[in-house]
Amino acid sequence: MSKVIVIGGGPSGMMAALTASKNGHEVTLVERNEELGKKLKLTGGGRCNVTNNRYIDEFFDKVVTNKKFLYSAFYSFTNEDLLNFLTESNLEYKVEEDNDYKVYTKSDKATELIHTFKELLLNNNIKIMYNSKVVDLIINENNKIEGVVLENGTKVLGDKVIISTGGHSHSKTGSDGSMHKILKKHGHTIARPYPALSPLKIKEDWTRRLQGISFKKVELSCKIKKKKISKIGDLLFAHFGITGPVVLIMSSYINKILDNEEVELNLDILPDISREEISKIIRENPNKNIANNLKSILPLNYLKEILDLLSLSETKPNELTKENENKIIDYIKNIKLTTNSTLGIQVSMVTSGGVSVKEINSSTMESKVIKDLYFTGEVVDVDAETGGYNLQIAFSTGYLAGISIE
Repeated sequence: MSKVIVIGGGPSGMMAALTASKNGHEVTLVERNEELGKKLKLTGGGRCNVTNNRYIDEFFDKVVTNKKFLYSAFYSFTNEDLLNFLTESNLEYKVEEDNDYKVYTKSDKATELIHTFKELLLNNNIKIMYNSKVVDLIINENNKIEGVVLENGTKVLGDKVIISTGGHSHSKTGSDGSMHKILKKHGHTIARPYPALSPLKIKEDWTRRLQGISFKKVELSCKIKKKKISKIGDLLFAHFGITGPVVLIMSSYINKILDNEEVELNLDILPDISREEISKIIRENPNKNIANNLKSILPLNYLKEILDLLSLSETKPNELTKENENKIIDYIKNIKLTTNSTLGIQVSMVTSGGVSVKEINSSTMESKVIKDLYFTGEVVDVDAETGGYNLQIAFSTGYLAGISIE
């Protein structure tokens, strides 16, 4: 039996603590906040997007950074395993097949999942230390970890330590990146943190007038090093630019590029309707105004803005030139937007960056630099698209670290 210290009471930390305890180890969970799962409460807009119900093989295409590193973790504890775990823990869930197969708690409350984990932790005799921030690691001359140092000077000793402290996003919840500084001091390489799953700022001023207008299942694309990246999903115009699931996903693919240059985005708000079909609709009733003809497929407030922008508000279809018709269709099928930055790491859903995967054994989650030190979740340089994939990474890596403890 080993004495195991888990730092961080988020999803990966709670899963790691629980798994290690079930394997017969004495576990202490050290949490810097007054409660567990503080950041978990924010997932899925508070509804808690626990995982996704696609086949586990499909998860790898949804991982943005270091997908190969996650093979052992995903297959050691799949999304099916997670759902069975929830069922065995008497927590009901639902699959929203019309919402990209996202899985939520049946109650739509993240607090229910946190409460379930807390009960399991207590029932498995796991000691939870609240309001306890770790400020250093205790490492002996043989480069083996022996415990942690708390902010108040207290030393907590153990045979194994699992670090589950998250990244840099939403620092008020506790994931402020301070553990990355400690790990760097002790020899680990930390991949620079970037905001992932973040809204995007847009340069074009005319988009400000579209604030509050939303679209379902748009296609957002761009070219990076001559390779086209294209994503489908919902989008919302905001005072700073654009947000919504498809924007958050795109941000994870371009966040590093935005450091040095702007990125041109192409937006098709009606990907399932061709230019020819739109042309027919524009000219359907030649004596009505263009907005009236198009309002069956587009929001009227959006139409008014783009027609004003093109000085075509008063133009009837029978007065419309082919050149101006193409301009209208371009503002539907080929909108060019320029982004120069994300909205920042504080509002991003997850962090891209963290402990280098080259310094972690992917089969056990153990450090290759410091013996008996393990990592889980967002503290590692892995991130995925929105849709429950990042939480699955947390649960899978937490489980793998927990079962790897000897």
